Amino acid sequence: MSQTNTKTQINSSEKSSYWILLIIGLLFFLISAPIVLEIPNAIKAGDYQILISLIFPLAGLGMIFASWKMRQKFLFFGPTPLILSPSIGQIGGQVGGCVELSHPWEKRSLNISLSCIHTYTTGSGKNASTHKDILWQDYDKPLDRPNNNGSLLEFCFDVPSGKPTKETHNGRGSISWVVSIEGLVSQKNFKRSWTIPTEVGTQKSTIVIPAQHKEAVHSAKRKEAEDSIIKQIHAQKTSNGLDITSEQGRNKSMSWFLVLFGAIFTSVGGFLFFQAFQGEAILWIMAPIFFAIGAGILAFGIFLVGRKLECKIIDDQVYVRRSVFGRILYTRQGALTSPDQVILKSTMSSTTNGKHTEYMGIYAKVDINTQNGLVKKEIKLVEGIEGRAAGEAMKRKLNAFLLETHNNLKGELEAL
Repeated sequence: MSQTNTKTQINSSEKSSYWILLIIGLLFFLISAPIVLEIPNAIKAGDYQILISLIFPLAGLGMIFASWKMRQKFLFFGPTPLILSPSIGQIGGQVGGCVELSHPWEKRSLNISLSCIHTYTTGSGKNASTHKDILWQDYDKPLDRPNNNGSLLEFCFDVPSGKPTKETHNGRGSISWVVSIEGLVSQKNFKRSWTIPTEVGTQKSTIVIPAQHKEAVHSAKRKEAEDSIIKQIHAQKTSNGLDITSEQGRNKSMSWFLVLFGAIFTSVGGFLFFQAFQGEAILWIMAPIFFAIGAGILAFGIFLVGRKLECKIIDDQVYVRRSVFGRILYTRQGALTSPDQVILKSTMSSTTNGKHTEYMGIYAKVDINTQNGLVKKEIKLVEGIEGRAAGEAMKRKLNAFLLETHNNLKGELEAL
């Protein structure tokens, strides 16, 4: 191992962000200042349209004020450096650290995340755009305790092996690992992030989180997941068995984004086809690509908006009915006789405001009767579950029902 288990101090990424806003605001204001000086003469001449130009100095002043507010907020919490332990985060080991706050300890709820981010650029010139994809992310609650006149936040993540680092990444773009903490401190929004060095290794952190804290966090996460799945998926025991309904119209942000994105691409493809018919031969290559991609995304988005999945478990049989906008597309039936048949899968993912969300589905491997006899196939029982923890809670609920109704499965299910 290249580094000993020493501690490294890292400044937060928010340290100088207000300077960027201040410089842009000053540029807006100074560039538009000559126009502002001409406004009185223009008004005397009856040219009131010049008042529109006030938008530039006002925007500049707004950005200057915003940068001042950011500076005040930064000074309120102070530099808040992160002391990392090990000195380099271990991919395959642990990433731990602590943050000192000058504010006295009080009862509060703070969340911490560790994220592996892939940053890359697509396009070129004016069409260039930067993307940030979260490849892996984990959440926790830091150990928050008094520290002399202030308070101390401590954390420790177990990081699975096989995740990329800056050195091991071979594709386009770059890889960075970021620790973020947010919540309320002294009734003010607190948000800090630190980009940390990482390497492949197995070192452990010198920071040891008490088992009591881990158990409390685990219980809180489990309760949150169970509450979430109750809101997301309708599951009801009946006299015959269990009814599970993945209702239509959920996951709105994901589905409507795909509809909008697909509609834009399809429209661009249609416009390119129109231009191709006008004689732009080269567009016959681009038009089908844009149109096909856009139409596919649009169709999938519309499907997500209108989809509904109903599942009934009666004795050892599972029945599934798929419908879109109320129209039944198909039904499935199979025998559910072992917990080994139940599978939790990640079907989609999205990133919003730096939070990575997986959308989960629960499947069952069953034998389905066809013209060619029994065919083993995976059928979806539950879909569109927002968050892996909620998906795991739904799987536990399903296993608990099987345990309750199938005494012969008790030994298998209790081992899960």
